[in-house]
Amino acid sequence: MSFWRTFGFTTISPVETILDRDHYTLEELLDEEELLQECKSQNKKLLDFLVKPEDLDKLVSYITTEPDETADSKRKFKYPFLACEILCSEVWAICEAFYENENLLEKLYGFLDKDPPLNPLLASYVSRVAGVLLQKKVQKTLTFMKKKDDLVEKFIKHLGSSAVMDLLLKVIACEETPEGKGILEWLCTANLIPRLVSKFDPSLGSEVHENAAQALVDIISVSTQNNGPANNFNLYNYGNNNPTNNDQNTPAVPSPLMIQLESEETVKQLLGFILAEGATSTLLHGLNVVIELLKRTIQETNNTTTTVSELPPLLRVILENLDKFKGILDSPPDQTSINSTVGEFQPLGFYRLKLIEFVVALIKTNYHCVSDALVNLSLLSTCFDLFFRFEWNNFLHYTIEQLIECILKGDNQDLKLALLNTCKLMDRIVQASKENDVQSEQPKGSRKGFMGYLTAISVHLLNESGQNLDVANILNASEGWKTYVDTKLNETRQIENTPLGGQKPLSFDSMKDDDDLAESTVQAVFTQYLAQQGFQTSYQDLDDDDDDEEEEEEEEEEEEEYDGEETFEGFDADRDFQPRVVEIDDQEDRKMHSLIDDEQDEPQEHEQGAVEPGEG
Repeated sequence: MSFWRTFGFTTISPVETILDRDHYTLEELLDEEELLQECKSQNKKLLDFLVKPEDLDKLVSYITTEPDETADSKRKFKYPFLACEILCSEVWAICEAFYENENLLEKLYGFLDKDPPLNPLLASYVSRVAGVLLQKKVQKTLTFMKKKDDLVEKFIKHLGSSAVMDLLLKVIACEETPEGKGILEWLCTANLIPRLVSKFDPSLGSEVHENAAQALVDIISVSTQNNGPANNFNLYNYGNNNPTNNDQNTPAVPSPLMIQLESEETVKQLLGFILAEGATSTLLHGLNVVIELLKRTIQETNNTTTTVSELPPLLRVILENLDKFKGILDSPPDQTSINSTVGEFQPLGFYRLKLIEFVVALIKTNYHCVSDALVNLSLLSTCFDLFFRFEWNNFLHYTIEQLIECILKGDNQDLKLALLNTCKLMDRIVQASKENDVQSEQPKGSRKGFMGYLTAISVHLLNESGQNLDVANILNASEGWKTYVDTKLNETRQIENTPLGGQKPLSFDSMKDDDDLAESTVQAVFTQYLAQQGFQTSYQDLDDDDDDEEEEEEEEEEEEEYDGEETFEGFDADRDFQPRVVEIDDQEDRKMHSLIDDEQDEPQEHEQGAVEPGEG
């Protein structure tokens, strides 16, 4: 019971009312809104009821059994949801009771016996409950799984269910826990990787290929996070049982699943499916897996010592089939023309775009022998041919720019020079700029779609020439390149570097909250603006004028207030013009009369004392 109910601050819960009865059902409890709160509050009566084998079995049935079509909404949605929440709650008693009856585990994982596709709602509930129980009881769960010889096959059967794949990844991640050691070895023994790779058979559908690729990519990602990239380990001595590593934070051995996936046998099987004649979706989704694997072989610096025979199995098998990849790049499968507003044309297609991404991944491995193979087979030149051929495919342009930037920022000097000498990148850029000028000058002409990326690539070359003498010499030896840089490239860069809004405003990010500093900065900016507009005045002059105007406005306001007082607002004539009666005594009265008489006599005295002309 909750704290408030314990001390009598609220009424008794309906759940308590049901539990106080002699007879009640699980469904009656599930109908109450406060059930989950009571469960989380460790209501003893409620937990004693829920941990009974028959009630736990009912809860599991709600998340594993498909309801009838005639069932009401409670049976279809409410009861399965509440059953999942109860089984996943942080109540240890429920977990303990669950593992005391192995039939419940059988029923839970028996959900995978169903034919695909699974009910996505129920699959999510089963995956969540199984994941929570696995986290709480790792060793017991894995012991149960290892007894099931066909459990891995059931996982693979439901590749299309994201919930089931999430549960598989949780199982794989258990290897990092002390109780879960050995789970990857068991998965290898159960042939998880070979079974997944076999799903790339071209005879299977594209959906199966996509699901298998996603499962393998997720496994690679989880294994890389837990064990680190492949280049942290000795890839050429997988049988060494006593590897050493000075870094205590780095695992001594790679994941057993990765060893199996990167083995020569598995790689050959995967590439065999990818390069099969007429393969389409296998090529597209299989390359996703290969690209993800290539990320694990990246070297920090240019590796010039490793020969082709010493390469990891993945790279070695790839180089053996590199000519086949180039053949697909030259003539992709299932390529048809399409009609558009500009006429009929052949698109680049997803297959060639994915192959170019594959070439970029090969370059990033930083193996010198791999780069040489790409140059010698003209794979890089073919990629640049496609760049200039499909002028409106921005996905292609972006990928090629990343390829060039990767080469120029690397430390493979031979590859950089091959970019200019063998692949003729500099000459291609100059020629494309000239063609763009001609096209733009035509009536209703427009720029080529790749010109923005061409400018970016040119800037990359200029930046590299500033720190690479060999590259600078090659560029400076070309008159066409120098003309292009001095004219079109500089004009374009000036336009691109000009702020759209004109003068860039000052930044106030670094200013303190000082009113005087802010005001002085505003004055300076505004004065600068006035000067740009041709006004020969300053903010201070305008500010003085504003002050004068403010003073005049204040005076006018004062006059208005004064005039308002003269209007005698609230004036009462009866009250203010009533004669006032003042009582004065006789003595005061005599004084007042005396003063009045003196004032009246004074002019007369002046008249009597006046001297007329001629007198005297």
